[in-house]
Amino acid sequence: LGDELPGWRLDAHNRVGRATQEGIDELRSLGRGLAPVVIVSLGTNDAEGSEPAFRELVNEAVAIVGPRRCLVWATVVRDGTPRTGFNQALDDARSAHRNVRLVDWAAMVGDDGELLAGDLVHGTPEGYAQRAEETARAIRDCPGG
Repeated sequence: LGDELPGWRLDAHNRVGRATQEGIDELRSLGRGLAPVVIVSLGTNDAEGSEPAFRELVNEAVAIVGPRRCLVWATVVRDGTPRTGFNQALDDARSAHRNVRLVDWAAMVGDDGELLAGDLVHGTPEGYAQRAEETARAIRDCPGG
């Protein structure tokens, strides 16, 4: 992502295998220290059938980020398949809040299965490069981006 946004300061709080609740707890702990643009990639590790809880957590993330920051969230793919209920919750948040942007990772993967590694969860180097391009595009589309 740094290559796509030269001159931007990036502060990452990544952890592989993080469930959405843990990620939202991390956002909450950062509080006022959140950057003007917050990028989220959560939902992949949540249990099947937890779509209602995910929807609540998405709404919580929107509230934590607030209306003056931009929230960029990648749609969710697991085992090579879009997680439709999770992605609907994200799309609903985007429709309801002018400061929410989506990176449609699910569509990108659907268009080119070669973007996923053999585990069908993580991206290939090319996949992550394309995802970074789309993330940068979403960031630039943010209010004030």
